[in-house]
Amino acid sequence: MDDPVIEVTTKIVCRDLPPGLAVQIKARLTVANPKWLENERLGYWNGDTQREIKGYARKNGVLLVPRGFMRQLLSLCRQHGVTPNIIDNRRILPQVKFEFAGNLRPFQEEAVTDVLARDFGTLSAPTGSGKTVVALYIVAKRGQPVLIVVHTKELLFQWIERIVTFLGTPKEEIGIIGAGKKTIGSRITVALVQSLYKCADEVAPYIGHLVVDECHRTPSRTFTEAVAVFDSRFMLGLSATPWRRDGLSKLIFWHVGDVTHEVKKPDLVATGDVLPAD
Repeated sequence: MDDPVIEVTTKIVCRDLPPGLAVQIKARLTVANPKWLENERLGYWNGDTQREIKGYARKNGVLLVPRGFMRQLLSLCRQHGVTPNIIDNRRILPQVKFEFAGNLRPFQEEAVTDVLARDFGTLSAPTGSGKTVVALYIVAKRGQPVLIVVHTKELLFQWIERIVTFLGTPKEEIGIIGAGKKTIGSRITVALVQSLYKCADEVAPYIGHLVVDECHRTPSRTFTEAVAVFDSRFMLGLSATPWRRDGLSKLIFWHVGDVTHEVKKPDLVATGDVLPAD
């Protein structure tokens, strides 16, 4: 059998996989559907409710898996003793310049180092730890036209204010998708996911870096389908708590990548970097 071929765009396209490897990939990308389990527990009829949620698909003889699964996929390939031929078709655009105006605390510098070591992944950090500031530093370092995805109007306007403060970008140069507007900035855009969902295909060609705020909401259909359209080289998920109560945490990592750095609140309370909860 030929060596496996892994092509990366909006998804990972896998060809010529050894049968055993394909079985393991599909097992990793299958989770129990909490809705089905809840109906079963309560004695409700499940009807068309799927018993399992599958993060893969078969199409024209190839296996399609989400981009965030790349790290696990390569690990499985090594376990099977195969070296895939990787074709990287992710989008990289001409560099744009940002000037970061701020100072990072030591724990934020550690987070930045870990995040920048990989093209995509999730930063887990508690409220009050400055995730937005860290993300904007990373935006400046990567120097790609960036789209920041949020789920409320309040967050959309908060991000705009932080962009003005920490990147010095004039408000009129910041693209906005949502709140009655639809403009793509030449360097940076903030989008409300409910609005982005309707035009993601139009926006994707202009984006080389995708940042998903509150990414623990990714498993919802709107978030998942909007995020999955983008083929940008860089992707960053931000969350205070990527561990979901419904057990679907894995879906976050399938789409935006594994946790690359975790900031723990007790450590920050101990150093005085954040205040303890009331």
